[in-house]
Amino acid sequence: MIRLGSLFRKRRAPDADQWQPGDQAECIVAGRWYRGGIIPNTGPQLGEIRVVCSVVESSHCVTGEPATFLGFSRYSGVFVSSGFRKVRPRADEREAAEPEFAKLLRKHGAPATPLKEDVG
Repeated sequence: MIRLGSLFRKRRAPDADQWQPGDQAECIVAGRWYRGGIIPNTGPQLGEIRVVCSVVESSHCVTGEPATFLGFSRYSGVFVSSGFRKVRPRADEREAAEPEFAKLLRKHGAPATPLKEDVG
């Protein structure tokens, strides 16, 4: 049963420091990955950047401590988040891309306005 207060309460914005699906993660560990701490598993390599598709909060299979795990579409299973750093887009990278985008628009022209489809 839903409480009335929860229907009208504002939802808090997600914490930027917590992992969310859609974040970019760079692998910061070299070596092998193991499923369940025992079975060798394929996983991201040192320096590889992947988009996070799932975030799982669970206990670590070796230490038993609470841990955050990241899932990626390319690899099966989940990987402990301490083996990754969050990649944040920098403003200078976005600004550097703007002149290139403007050049493309001048060269190829702006895209045509999409026609509205009749939905009925």
